[in-house]
Amino acid sequence: MPASIGEHSSIIGSEPSGRHVALCLIVTAQYSSRMLGAEIELMPDEKMILASNPHWFYFWKQVAAGAGVIGLLLLLALVDADWLNTIIWWVVILAVVVLVLDLIYEFIQWKTTRFAITDQRVAYQSGIFRRRGVSIPLNRVNNVNFDQSAIARILNNGIVTIESAGQTGDSVFENIPNPEHVRSLIFAQVEADEQRDSDRDAAALAEAMRHHLPQGAGDARSPQERLAALDDLRAQGLVNDEEYQTKRQQILDEL
Repeated sequence: MPASIGEHSSIIGSEPSGRHVALCLIVTAQYSSRMLGAEIELMPDEKMILASNPHWFYFWKQVAAGAGVIGLLLLLALVDADWLNTIIWWVVILAVVVLVLDLIYEFIQWKTTRFAITDQRVAYQSGIFRRRGVSIPLNRVNNVNFDQSAIARILNNGIVTIESAGQTGDSVFENIPNPEHVRSLIFAQVEADEQRDSDRDAAALAEAMRHHLPQGAGDARSPQERLAALDDLRAQGLVNDEEYQTKRQQILDEL
């Protein structure tokens, strides 16, 4: 159980120890994670399969800007004019300040952007001050595609597009690490979800048939009554045509 505010105050006010420092760091990290919304919250009985931040290619603009600053420093070493050196120095200082601020902002943005696959849905969330998120139930996923350029294949990142039923249409997720694996993983979870639905339907059908069509020596219903009950199950949509014909034949064989 997390320590209370009073406990935090006593920790801070007392002589610091290794245990107290470690506890403070853990509490601070957990609090920061909640405030930034870095983790996707799971629903009851939901299991996380995959969770990741965007691929590091997300920072390509900052890398390019850093290369530009290095180029200015090299230019500074080649120029002899004092007035030009002064101008270049000011440009470098300004560029470094802007680059550092932008890098801090983009890092927080990257940290708060999360793509996840669970055993129930595909989820995505991003944003620092204004949060936005997408949640696609597995039973609404129609198809999953991925796209990689030649450079993206080398870097092992790409774009994943999920086609889903409903008004939202296609959902496009960029800078996804190992998109081919992500696609395979989503398909695997969709199949597993369909199997769970099938098992639940089979269990419900078995329960309904046990209720309406009791088996064994204790069954007091006549075959005609059991056939009528089977017709009721078919009319309610609890059995399909194949199940209906199979069960009907079993009852007829008992005559």
